[in-house]
Parts: sequence; C-alpha cells; structure tokens
Amino acid sequence: MPDAYDPFSRCYEQTEPEVAEFFPQPEKYSEFEPAQIEKPKAIIEHLLDSSSRMMFGGGSKTYKTWAMTDMALSIACGVPWWGFPCLAFPILYINFELKRYYAQARLKAIRIAKKIPNPPENFFIWNLRGFEIAQNLFKDQVVDFIARYAIAVVFIDPFYRLLGDADERISKEIMPLLLLFEELNRLTDASIVCAAHFTKGNQCAKDPLDRISGGASINRHPDSLLTLTKHETEGAFTVDIITRDFPPMVPFVIKWQYPLLIADKALDPAKLKKPAIAKSDAFDQNDLLDLIADHDDEFSTGELETKAGESLGWSRRTFFRKLKALEKEKLIFTSKLSGKWNVKNAA
Repeated sequence: MPDAYDPFSRCYEQTEPEVAEFFPQPEKYSEFEPAQIEKPKAIIEHLLDSSSRMMFGGGSKTYKTWAMTDMALSIACGVPWWGFPCLAFPILYINFELKRYYAQARLKAIRIAKKIPNPPENFFIWNLRGFEIAQNLFKDQVVDFIARYAIAVVFIDPFYRLLGDADERISKEIMPLLLLFEELNRLTDASIVCAAHFTKGNQCAKDPLDRISGGASINRHPDSLLTLTKHETEGAFTVDIITRDFPPMVPFVIKWQYPLLIADKALDPAKLKKPAIAKSDAFDQNDLLDLIADHDDEFSTGELETKAGESLGWSRRTFFRKLKALEKEKLIFTSKLSGKWNVKNAA
C-alpha cells in the first residue's frame, strides 16, 4: 500500500534557497508574543512613526504642497504641525513640481511664519522639476541618500511623476510604485509622505477613503491618510484623518492664511462645499470615464450606476446615455472574466 501523501513534505525541497531566505519564516505565536520588539519611533505624535506611509489627498488648489512643506519643516525643526507635536529628524523633500525660485520662496515664507530662526541643517531638498527618473534608479538614489544622512522621512511631491506612462487613476497601474514605497520602508526604516488627487464629482457624497483617485489600492495603501475637502467657507478645508495604528481622530477644519493652513475651531467640519447643480447639457462623459478608471474592474453596470448617482449626481437616464457614448467611442469595455467595467489602455 503506498504511503499517505503529505502535501507539505516537499515544500522546502521545491523552493529555491534564495527565495526561502528572502522572506521571514513563520513564527510560533507562543514565542512571538513574549518577544522584545522595539516600538517604531514616533515622528509626529499620534500621526506618523518610522517605516510608515502617509498620503495627502485633495482636489486642485487645496494647498497640499503648502501643507507638506510645512510638515517637512516642522519635522526637521521639531516644532508642532497643525497642533501635532513633531520630533526633530532629518528629512528629504523631493520636489518634482516647483521651480527652484518658488520652492525657495515658499519654504522661507513658512519658516518665517512659524518663527523658526534659521534654516534647518537637517532639511534636504532634491529639485527634480523637468527631469524624468526611472523607478529603480530613483530607489537606489533615495536608499543611498537615506543611509548617508540618516533620513527619517522622504517627501515626494507629486508622486505621480514617478509613474511614467502609467495612469494614476488605475489601481493596477500604480501598484508597482506603491510596492516601491513599501520596499523603501523595509530597506531603510524611513517613512514616505506624498500627495494624490481627488476623483471627479461630488466629494460630499463620498466616504473620505473613496475620494482619492486610484481606486482601492491607493486608498488603503497608506498607514495614515489625510484628506483636505473644500468647506463651504471660502479658503477652508475639512481634514479627515484615517490611521492604521493610532486611535481614531475627529475631523477638523483648517483655513488658508498665507503661508500656512491654520486650524479654525469655529467652523463645522461637516459643512462641506456642495457642487453647483449642473444643467443637463453640462454633464461631461469624461467624469464617468474618470470614475470607471478610478475603479477599474470593480463595478458591474448596476454598481456603476449607483456610484455615478452618488458621486456625480446623475440620473439613471443620464448615466446610460453617457455610458453608451463611451462604449461607442471604444473608451470602455466590460471584462469577459469579471463582467466589470474597465477603461481601454491608451497604448
């Protein structure tokens, strides 16, 4: 009679040694629980610690870069940011967007407004506006710089400049970059902070997790997610903070007072700015295209109709008219495998 088959008996024989060594091995929980594990070091109390990922989300003109540069200076100098205590650590700010002159002017204005007497010695800025850099080369350069200067936080503004031809609205196309951020965490223990755009449509009707373009991948990637949603008061924004490792936080309002965003306790965070009611001929089919791209291969027709009603305020009739137009132009299709809607690859 043949021996009983043991499905696990050949596992390690079939695994290449380098693969087995690359991943940590399973641990007994009875040994894991009493183990002395060092707590990640705090960088911003109750908001960010080492080897973490933070994402700012907001629409256009919501001062995301101003908020990030304020945070970077606050960490470098160990001064509070939006009321959160910051510990002093070296930081690297990677600027893909601003010209050198305007980056300098903004940082100086923020430093003076925060009454920081001198430019911090442990603040490094890498000005890459106008330059294209491959992800692997970028990773190698950043890892080297972190090691040389003990960088605790790397700010990447805006992160989509590292995507090349990939579409930031589509989850599967941004996953390689998100995995690169995870690898930087693992290799260096540094934290990554970057910003992303909101989706199209009415943000009031959406959960803060669903406001950022890029679908489920990007929304659930960060350990701390901060969204800045326009408030009904001009120049003010409701801040929602969702964290993986810290207690829940109550939303609050910040208001633009050049060159800083300042907390305003008098404003109700629930009073978000509502979009103007559009006329029927003003409905843009590209809004539906963006919605599909943000949730590529996630929604059936019925689910997509519901989402368009919530996010865009569209009626059933408008939805199907625009859906048919996009299909006719061969910009979208339903997957034969999942039956879900997808956008056509531009290539």
